Amino acid sequence: MTIAYLDSRKIEGKFIGGLLSVDERGIPVEFKYTDPVVPNELQKILYGSSIDTYLKGELIAKTLLKKMEKKPDFVFVHDPELLEVDDRLLLIAERTEKLETPTRVSEEEVLLPFKGSSVKIVGKVSDEDMKKLADLLETFDVMEPFQRLERALEYLCSEK
Repeated sequence: MTIAYLDSRKIEGKFIGGLLSVDERGIPVEFKYTDPVVPNELQKILYGSSIDTYLKGELIAKTLLKKMEKKPDFVFVHDPELLEVDDRLLLIAERTEKLETPTRVSEEEVLLPFKGSSVKIVGKVSDEDMKKLADLLETFDVMEPFQRLERALEYLCSEK
């Protein structure tokens, strides 16, 4: 099983994105990133308040998804704005609520037990995928690779 983590963020005025794919043990199998993008004054004027959404989603996230060499089983994001970029994306968020069994809240929202509490997953999750995710969560910290990806993006921004 392969799980991908997609992040697109603004760091010190620079927009950068990364995609980290790991196996079910957390070992990286693929890493893609964009060079930092700094919008010029004209772009800031033309795009106005939508510039962050455009750069993070349309420009960076879509580019990274196209560059993926291996198709992952799941692609997680933790920025709700990125959900609109692609139907394959799943928003994952840790919750404090303790949960014993997987629960489907709605067609596009499930709650799954995780480390004594739970995670909420928003996106297109079939019943089969819900079972796969529940099994994965029993043995794998699905949130930890986000921390690695964030540190990698901060490192890349500091290098440029």
